[in-house]
Amino acid sequence: MSRDGRDYAQACACRRPDGGASGADALVAACRIPLRYEECSLAGFEPGNTSLTAALEKALSYCHGYPFLGAVNEGLGLLFTGDNGVGKTHLAVAVLRELVTAKGVRGQFWDFNELIREIRNSYNPETKTTELQVLEPVVETDLLLLDDLGAWKMTDWMNDTLFYILNSRYLSKRATLITTNYHDADKEKVVAADFLARREFLVERIGQRLRSRLMEMCVVLPMHGPDFRRQRQEGLQVAVRGGPSER
Repeated sequence: MSRDGRDYAQACACRRPDGGASGADALVAACRIPLRYEECSLAGFEPGNTSLTAALEKALSYCHGYPFLGAVNEGLGLLFTGDNGVGKTHLAVAVLRELVTAKGVRGQFWDFNELIREIRNSYNPETKTTELQVLEPVVETDLLLLDDLGAWKMTDWMNDTLFYILNSRYLSKRATLITTNYHDADKEKVVAADFLARREFLVERIGQRLRSRLMEMCVVLPMHGPDFRRQRQEGLQVAVRGGPSER
């Protein structure tokens, strides 16, 4: 099947659950989206301020314009930055789901640290898998979502592995979605910050080489707002304290 100037695989009717549907459900199932995020959608994202509204609008625009066939924007992706609980993963998964269902894109969700563990595990002879078997679908999928980049301190090996993944996708003009709790800033702003503030910048977690590659590959979507997970948990605690069992 060809669409928007690119070729996509499409399951034949005999393999679809209803015998003739578009196969979107099967494509979504192949994305490895965790159960916690399986209901995330663009329609279900509720921005509570102008920053989150702007991020949603850019995400919608990105989905509408994908796959960006122009010479400049070929392979363009999105980098979602912001504090915990503002909805970065929700919005990234929503973009992935939208492109899979609307445009037949092949995609994969990977928590970055889970991916690193899978690669390390491939070195264990008992697993009977190789590093190439783990990395090949990550590098070659149409759309990759890497979640929670920078959550752990990066070693040289982790940096090299991440650069290989991103650089391979960049050279092949494949789009990547990335979420991180660390804010992006140029080198001058980072150097000018005090030691504690400096640790909150993405470049301090992944290094200048990787940060430079990300800036070439992605549009940055800064997301600022309250921690919705904490607010929800506090609301649940209030409900429990005020419930019938407390009376």
